[in-house]
Amino acid sequence: MLLRLALLLALSVLPMTASESWWAFSPLREVDPPPLDQGANPIDAFVLATLREHDMVPAPPATRAALLRRLHFTVIGLPPSPAETEAFLADNSPDAYERRVDALLDDPRYGEHWASMWLDLVRYSESDGWNQDAYRPHIWRYRDYVVEALNADKDYASFVREQLAGDEVPGDDPAALTAAGFLRLGIYEYNQRDARSHWDDIMNEMTDTVGDVFLGVSMACARCHDHKFDDISQKDYFKLRAFFEPIIWRDDLKAASEAQKRAQTEAKAAWLEATKEVRAEIDSLIKPYHDRKWHSTVDKFPLEIQACFHKPVKERDSWEHQMAYLVSRQFEEEGGGPLKSMKKEDEARYQALQKQLAAFDHLKPTPLPPVMTVSRFLGKAAPTRIPDRDGTLVDAGYLEALPRLPLTNSGSSPREQLAAWISHPENPLTTRVMVNRLWQRLFGRGLVDTPSDFGRMGQLPSHPELLDWLARTFVRDGGHFKAFHRRVLTSQTWRQSSHHPQASIYQKRDPGEQWLWRAPVRRLPAEAIRDSMLAVSGELDPRLGGPSVDEDAPRRGLYVKRFRNDNDTFLHAFDMSLGLKSVPERSRTTTATQSLTMLNGDYVLARARAWARVLTQAPLDLSHLLYQAWGRKPTEAEVRQAQSLLGDSPDDAALTDLCHVLFNSNEFLYVH
Repeated sequence: MLLRLALLLALSVLPMTASESWWAFSPLREVDPPPLDQGANPIDAFVLATLREHDMVPAPPATRAALLRRLHFTVIGLPPSPAETEAFLADNSPDAYERRVDALLDDPRYGEHWASMWLDLVRYSESDGWNQDAYRPHIWRYRDYVVEALNADKDYASFVREQLAGDEVPGDDPAALTAAGFLRLGIYEYNQRDARSHWDDIMNEMTDTVGDVFLGVSMACARCHDHKFDDISQKDYFKLRAFFEPIIWRDDLKAASEAQKRAQTEAKAAWLEATKEVRAEIDSLIKPYHDRKWHSTVDKFPLEIQACFHKPVKERDSWEHQMAYLVSRQFEEEGGGPLKSMKKEDEARYQALQKQLAAFDHLKPTPLPPVMTVSRFLGKAAPTRIPDRDGTLVDAGYLEALPRLPLTNSGSSPREQLAAWISHPENPLTTRVMVNRLWQRLFGRGLVDTPSDFGRMGQLPSHPELLDWLARTFVRDGGHFKAFHRRVLTSQTWRQSSHHPQASIYQKRDPGEQWLWRAPVRRLPAEAIRDSMLAVSGELDPRLGGPSVDEDAPRRGLYVKRFRNDNDTFLHAFDMSLGLKSVPERSRTTTATQSLTMLNGDYVLARARAWARVLTQAPLDLSHLLYQAWGRKPTEAEVRQAQSLLGDSPDDAALTDLCHVLFNSNEFLYVH
């Protein structure tokens, strides 16, 4: 490691020519798989070739029960029921496994499970962060967009385009506007008066996240100076930021088509006419309080920001308009709002008028769904400057180290151009990065073990030819995730056992198991542990989508409210990301807190009681109970051991204890 670091330090001071380009920036190679039996999966050919180089052989195939359990948790994040396992074991047709793969990829729960990978990457949270950590009541629509896009097997180019420029995409699809909520996921400080620095931090964090998520390189290192190790200049950093400079935040837009908006306007006309006088009186009553609050709010900002607020919209540039937005946010959010200090007589009159207004609610149509999103300012775009180079102006552009790519949609917006460049079939870096992320989620580690750092300080690929073959194949498949998943999941490499007869010898040669000589043993992710307890206890609410819920609600972990500062939850105990930064791979901790949570935590005990209640409603079948927990038939010795724990006349408490023990068993918490 020290030798590698010394070499990198030496290389970092030398100028780099195009011929010396780093492997991740080099064009994708056309690679032919090594020879293998006809009809075999090419992935196995690459893996076997590497194993043979190291005088190793793969593990035998996993048992069918173990394979099915692994498949279910990998694809949908939930265990198979005993009935599903029995049906699979009884199906002796040659394509039984492949058909099960296809069925699970078509299952709507696929999108729910795989969404967590993307949400971790984009630092998804439902709160602002910092001290107040206010809840964002509408950002869940972005989460649902990701789930729906994955279930629909949206191609990667469209997936990227909608998130980076959904507000600019032609057409009338509300989902695209919702997808642009990606650009609203950063931290916001509600009472920050230094609006200039605050927005600068927001823009830089947006640039950093795009670099981490889509490029797999640490752009943040080039914010203040040229990158010390990678061929990324400070100018490259601000060229990337310039794509986002004209952005303004929008909270007034609706996730609705133009036809829906027109229908809403027509339906609302009767209400507007009927309530005209009441609304006018309300406006007159609250105007003095609003005027006073506006004056108080604006005066707290620096003079240059006040000038932006008072400047007519038509005369502002995009930065000035965004500064005015930050001021207006504090009008409502700071100090309890403009009506907090109303006189008692005015407050009484205000409440009476509100009751009068409510009498016309039957005329009011259902509101259109609000959405947190962005748009491009239609006036002058603010310039992008390199701050420590005398304010040098920079135009939007791409990394100089990457090949020039022909972009055909030259008439589209700058962010659409960026999305087209990122998802271009010949962009070697971004394609490798995405393919590696998918592989990482399937195997527990990527072919490049630093999934968001493909630079010189990251790890080299363990199977470089396989990585490029997968990237080329991903492109030929149109950038569809499900085709990639099916190809990997049907390989013998993925289907091999986690038990290897020569494991003790092989671990000395390959302690990190990067050569893929057996399947990894992995603890379930936080959401899968929680969801599995709800599933076996019969409590799981299978509804898809909608507003997030409190932790005690029986919905999947994906739908539990996620706060950046409030992380004392069951999910966070098992390493769920905080949403503070892009997380390419969750921590894999093993702590006493986790054991205590499983042994003594109220949530786990409540699930054990619920499961025990279900068991009392029918004759007790211990074999079925253990089958349900572990996904396999128990041995006679295991059934006897469970019976000894229950005793001859098991009561509710004894059943609860047994269910609690099963929740804590390794076979419940780990997948092999």
